[in-house]
Amino acid sequence: MSEPTPEATPTPAVPPADVATASSSSAEPAPKPKRSKPTPEEIEERRKLRRLEVIPDGLSRAEWKRQQKKQRWKDTKAEYLEVQREKKRLARQRKRVRLQENEELREAQRKRTKQTPTDVSIIVDCAFDDLMLDGEIVSLSNQIKTCYAAMRRCNYKLPITVTSFNKRLKERFETGLGEYTLWTGNLEFTDKSLMEVGDKLQLVYLTADTDEEITKLEPDHTYVIGGIVDKNRHKKLCYNKAKELGIKVARLPIGKYIEMNGRHVLVTSHVYELLCQWFETGGDWEEAFNKVLPPRKLKRNEESKSATPVAKSTGKEPEEKKD
Repeated sequence: MSEPTPEATPTPAVPPADVATASSSSAEPAPKPKRSKPTPEEIEERRKLRRLEVIPDGLSRAEWKRQQKKQRWKDTKAEYLEVQREKKRLARQRKRVRLQENEELREAQRKRTKQTPTDVSIIVDCAFDDLMLDGEIVSLSNQIKTCYAAMRRCNYKLPITVTSFNKRLKERFETGLGEYTLWTGNLEFTDKSLMEVGDKLQLVYLTADTDEEITKLEPDHTYVIGGIVDKNRHKKLCYNKAKELGIKVARLPIGKYIEMNGRHVLVTSHVYELLCQWFETGGDWEEAFNKVLPPRKLKRNEESKSATPVAKSTGKEPEEKKD
């Protein structure tokens, strides 16, 4: 009798090289490792170093730490900007790969229209640096960043010029928002003043302190937004400045759509977003306000009693900006 033939052991399939490469390239990036808590020894070492610190006469510890932070930024600024450029380059590269692999994405890219010209421009007047606290400077810089994002999203061309870009505001951008030098699009920073940049006859300063209400944005006009965060400490600041310079003043139709305790003021970024949305909505202010402002700031429609929450403002919202 013949011996039974043993069954062959199956050989595991080896994926082709290109398949393995593709799967590895599409794998999710590994999460960043969490920072471990300092050990008691490390904490004690930090305390020792802190006791050895020599703070210059006339400086508080907080001010000295701020100066140290600024110096560290100066020392690493070039390296930081180079890293940001590399990140942008890699992002563009990834986008090209996605477009090559996704036909729908390529079609959407082809159909994307350019921004429609409006013949309207915006100035953010930042000549109020000395009237703000350090935290308010930070808030204003973040609002300008929000304006830039809104400008990039808008289907209409509303270029921004940030005037009087100097002193602490410029320092804040250089130390905390260094990537602003890489921003592209229709946003310009200049240390020139409002009157050096704009044509006086075409300027309209937007302020809540006037009864003159605009109904539409006129072509060949430049609308000025006061770049200040002051929690309403400085009353009629933008209005008085405009009057001294002989610039026309106007207010957005706030009273029809916003109910707030106190003066009708908006933050810088909200004002710019409203101007963008006025074009996006075909000149419908009500829809623009509903798209931009939080529901708690909008008047309730008493007739419709709609389910959409549009309650009165508590008055605790940041009333930072003249509209």
